[in-house]
Amino acid sequence: MKKHTFLSLLVLSVTCIVLVLSGSYKTASAAEKTVISMWKFGGPQHERAYIIEKNKAFEKQNPNITIEWSYQNYGTKREKVIAGNVVNELPDIIALDGQSIAEFAEMGVILPLDDLSPNLIQKWKKNYPPELWNTNTYKGKLYSVSTYVDASTFLVYNTKMFKAAGIIDINGNARPPRNWKDVLFFAKKLNKNGIRGMALPGSGHNLDVNMLEGIAYRNGGRWLKDGKVKVNGKGFVDALTLYKDLIPYSQSGYIETNFRTAAELFFQGKTAMAITESFAPILKAQFDVAPGFEYNLASFPNKQKKSGKYAKANFLMTPTNAMMVTRLVKNKAAVIKFLDFWNTYEAHKGWSGSVITGRIPTHKKSLDSDTFAKVYPDLSREYKAGTLFTGALPQEGFIGLTECTKLLSVAMQEALLGVSSVQDALDEVQKSCQKVIDRAKN
Repeated sequence: MKKHTFLSLLVLSVTCIVLVLSGSYKTASAAEKTVISMWKFGGPQHERAYIIEKNKAFEKQNPNITIEWSYQNYGTKREKVIAGNVVNELPDIIALDGQSIAEFAEMGVILPLDDLSPNLIQKWKKNYPPELWNTNTYKGKLYSVSTYVDASTFLVYNTKMFKAAGIIDINGNARPPRNWKDVLFFAKKLNKNGIRGMALPGSGHNLDVNMLEGIAYRNGGRWLKDGKVKVNGKGFVDALTLYKDLIPYSQSGYIETNFRTAAELFFQGKTAMAITESFAPILKAQFDVAPGFEYNLASFPNKQKKSGKYAKANFLMTPTNAMMVTRLVKNKAAVIKFLDFWNTYEAHKGWSGSVITGRIPTHKKSLDSDTFAKVYPDLSREYKAGTLFTGALPQEGFIGLTECTKLLSVAMQEALLGVSSVQDALDEVQKSCQKVIDRAKN
C-alpha cells in the first residue's frame, strides 16, 4: 500500500514538473493575472520611456495586472490596425492619432468609452478644457483619452537674426510676423549670407499636409462641409499660393524636405524661420543644437484679410497618444482601471514640460504649471487669459481621410513645382476626394 502511494506521488510530481516546463501548468496566482495588451504608434524614445515608466507604476499599484506594451511604426498605423481587425488579432488598446477615430469608429474597430464606464467619463472630463476633450470624440461619443495634443500651424523664428535685422517690438525684443505680408517680407529680408529666410516643408508627408491645412483653416478654408469637399476654395488656394511665393527664399530641395528636416535646418541656424507644429521643442531635443540657441515659437499669422468663406480656426489639434479600446478587448474592467490611471495628474504631468518638452498637455494642472510656461511662454499667457483655445478645432477626421490626404500631398507638390496651377491642382483634389467620400457613404 505504501509502495503504491509512493509511486502515485512520484508520478504526480513528475507530471507537475513536466507541465511546468512545458508551460501548460499555471499556479493559482499566475492564473489570476490579467494581461492588458497595447500598441503605441510613434513618439520619440524618451517619451516612450516615460510611458513605460508610468505603466510600471500602474502595475505596482495593481500587482494582478500586467501591461504588454509594444512600439509600432507610426507610418504603418492604418494598415497595421486594419489588418489586425481583419484577422481578429488586435490588442486591448491602440494608442495613435485622433484623426484615425472617425474611420476606426465607423469600421467598428474601437469602442465608445461612454458605454464602458459613463461615471468615470464624467470624472475625467473635468480635467480637460472642452476644446481638448473634443479632440477625442466622434459623433458625440468619446473614443479615446490622451495626455497631450499636437497643434498646427506654428512658426519658429531665430530671435538673434531678427534682432540683428531690426525686426523688433517697442521693447527691443524680436517680434514674429503679424500677417502673411510680414512672413514674405521677413523671409526676403533675412535671405542673405548663405542663410535662407524660410524652411519650407514641401515633401508631401502627411504632417507637411497638416501644416498647410492649419494655415488654410486660419484663412477660412475647410476640407468638408455637409459632405461636400471644399479644398479648392480660396482658403486653401491662397494658403498654397503663399507656399509658392516663399520658394525664392526657401532652401533648395524643398520638395524632399519634410517637417523634421525643415526643423533641423532651422535649429542648425541655416534658416531664419520654419513652418512647423507645436512639437518643435520636442524635435529640437533630437538635434545637435548649439548651446544658447535663441528662438521663439508663435502661431502662424493670419492673412491680412481672410479670403476663405468659413470661420477662422486659430489652430488645429490632434492627440497622438490617443488611447482607444478595441473591439477585441478581453477584460473591460481592467482596461477601464488602466485608463482611469492615465487620467490622473500623476500620469499626465510629464507632458507639462517637466519631462517631455514640446507637447501641449491636456490636463488643466499641466497647462497651469510653471514648466509649461517655461516651454511655451506665449501659449501659457494665452491659456491663463482664457484665449488659447478660442477658435481652435480638432484636426479634421473623416472616412477616406488617408486617401484624400495623399491626393492633397500630390497636388501640393505639383503646384510647388509649377506642373499645375494652384487652382487646377486643388480642383483635381476636390473631384477625386469627393469620389472617395461618396464611395465611403455607399
